[in-house]
Amino acid sequence: MSINEVIMSASGACKLIDSLHSYCFSSRQSKSQVCCLREQVEKKNGELKLLRQRISRSDSQVRKLKEKLDEMQRNSFPYLNSLISQDCETPQLNPVMEPLSWMLGTWLSDPPGDGTFPTMKPFQYLEEVHISHVGQPMLNFSFNAFHPDTRKPMHRECGFIRLKPDTNKVAFISAQNTGLVEVEEGEVNGQELSIASHSIARISFAKKPHVEQITRKFRLNSDGKLEQTVSMATTTQPMTQHLHITYKKVTP
Repeated sequence: MSINEVIMSASGACKLIDSLHSYCFSSRQSKSQVCCLREQVEKKNGELKLLRQRISRSDSQVRKLKEKLDEMQRNSFPYLNSLISQDCETPQLNPVMEPLSWMLGTWLSDPPGDGTFPTMKPFQYLEEVHISHVGQPMLNFSFNAFHPDTRKPMHRECGFIRLKPDTNKVAFISAQNTGLVEVEEGEVNGQELSIASHSIARISFAKKPHVEQITRKFRLNSDGKLEQTVSMATTTQPMTQHLHITYKKVTP
């Protein structure tokens, strides 16, 4: 029996005992009826005592389990536990990254993004973007795309955005689940970032045709939404727009 079931049973027993006491002391009841009801009251009192004992045992078991869990956490992750126990304040954005502060936040596609390329059928996709920082002179990012109907995971990439101090020169370092790793470089001007691939590496068994060049443009539009446009060239196709998507911010 669960704790909730025990508590509900105990509550019901208490209510019944109260009603039986009232009934027993009613002047309209016969002596035999009173005796019968008193027996029922004693029986319910016994049941209530057992329920209270069960609750006490359950509480004791919960306390022991919690103590065991706390001990396992301390033994398994002593360093992590000490970090969690500290009062950590949200780090301040490194001043170097201020020109890209407009990119920070969690963003969701609105509406779905559009994908095109000569060697594939046009498609749409949903995407969740996280751009954050931990006080270092860089931004951390992750892009997670999903099929708009099945919600099946699609393209994913993560990495870092760095800005050369005292300049508008930006480096975008990305690792993708397709087996591609790249560095893109460019410039930030106001609330617009334009970058192009500087170097590309791939796993030895990457699917052909291979990507040879990528360009991206991010911009914050007048509605406060983030737009991304991606173009690419492969071993069989010249530079062509591949993706365009607009995101709305859902968290700072």
